[in-house]
Amino acid sequence: MRVLSNIDPTDEQLKLASITRLGIEVIRGAAGSGKTTTALLRLRAMIATCRSRLERSGEVRPVRALVLTFNRTLRGYVQELAKQQAQTAPVDLQISTFAKWAKDSLSTALGARIEITNNGVDRRKIAQLGVGLPLPPEYLIEEVEYAMSRFMPGDLEAYLEIERTGRGISPRVDRGLREILIQNVMRPYQDWIDKKNLWNWNDLAVSMASKLRDRPYDIIVVDEAQDFSANQLRAIRCHLAKDHFVTFVLDTTQRIYARGYTWTEAGFSVRPENVHRLKDNFRNTRQIARFAAGMLSDLPADADASLPNEASCRRDGPLPAVLVGRFKRQLDWTLDYIEEDVDLAEQSVAFLHPKGGGWFDAVRHGLTERSMAFEEISKRSEWPSGKENIALSTLHSAKGLEFDHVVIIGLDRDITDRDYGEDDDRMVTLRRLLAMAIGRAKHSVILGYKPESASRLVEYLDEDSFKEIEL
Repeated sequence: MRVLSNIDPTDEQLKLASITRLGIEVIRGAAGSGKTTTALLRLRAMIATCRSRLERSGEVRPVRALVLTFNRTLRGYVQELAKQQAQTAPVDLQISTFAKWAKDSLSTALGARIEITNNGVDRRKIAQLGVGLPLPPEYLIEEVEYAMSRFMPGDLEAYLEIERTGRGISPRVDRGLREILIQNVMRPYQDWIDKKNLWNWNDLAVSMASKLRDRPYDIIVVDEAQDFSANQLRAIRCHLAKDHFVTFVLDTTQRIYARGYTWTEAGFSVRPENVHRLKDNFRNTRQIARFAAGMLSDLPADADASLPNEASCRRDGPLPAVLVGRFKRQLDWTLDYIEEDVDLAEQSVAFLHPKGGGWFDAVRHGLTERSMAFEEISKRSEWPSGKENIALSTLHSAKGLEFDHVVIIGLDRDITDRDYGEDDDRMVTLRRLLAMAIGRAKHSVILGYKPESASRLVEYLDEDSFKEIEL
């Protein structure tokens, strides 16, 4: 599977990579602007700077560096390039997801195995505690996870008054409801976890944020930081050396989880000179950027957001194709397109789906029938090393990745939007998720839906940004 290429850096990227002052740097930019590449170029420069500082001080040890990604798939994707950047000096380099890094670190520190609670059981317990509250179960679970991962346990009362950064305006969660959530759901849920002697993912962050590391890191790079929680950022802050370099890469337009924080509350002082925005889009064609932008039209954007902008792209390409018809016809059309127009020896194709798993059965069968080799990459911690250049992945696991061609067919209502209203935060998140997935593509995008069961997401597409093909 083709991996993130080691491209020639631009002047803009080299300028950011050459900043070697101690402290924090934040890299903003839209999808395709080279944020991850720039951060890894900075990794090389920071390693060299740390090496020089250690030599001048007479301290004999390797540079300690940590690269954190949000999910396992992205971790495998950036691993080889990060290792290339680290070859400039002796370095103790870790590349991990936050969850694995925290779990491994705590297991070592405690001398015991950490057992994570089953996510399904976890969510059902929260829903059970919230029965009767005026929130849909799915949203209730997300709200509880949001609040508990934003505040340390002793500070949970701050949730009552603070702006719910990263959450939408609907469903409404007023002060009275927040108080009920704390007393009747959050605290009983945490008591339930503690009594069972289990851990949830937020417990890892809380524990890591409460313990100073014996061998702190000189360098930490955090990719896709918009989907890290405030407690995870506090944990990262707690494990930095006194003299350190930390780089956060983010775009809140691509936030796809219930997260939100301010830099100050997470313990970081970010001044204007520490914030940089990459403007050029090196990945997408103008047509793809315009297609993705339509999905985000009229959504609120904060200072860390970077909307797709066709004017920032350097290439033209074909209009994205939107296939309208039964799923079998969508799949056949797509496979014909791959056979006729895609060089699989040189180009990659990603089939993306909101759910994945069994929803890919028909795609697997179709690819196998045509002798098209493929890899399933969702949640894989190692990037596939074989020659297969067709990937199957959930939309979430495609976060941060890059493919020549992106296929999202079977976009039906029953697997996406259900009864979400236009202002519902879950609909907003789905729009961001689909726009993010579209933005993975370098050359072409194919969407498909069945007209009688089309996802409402289709309504947000700019009708002038694609060609519709009736099947």
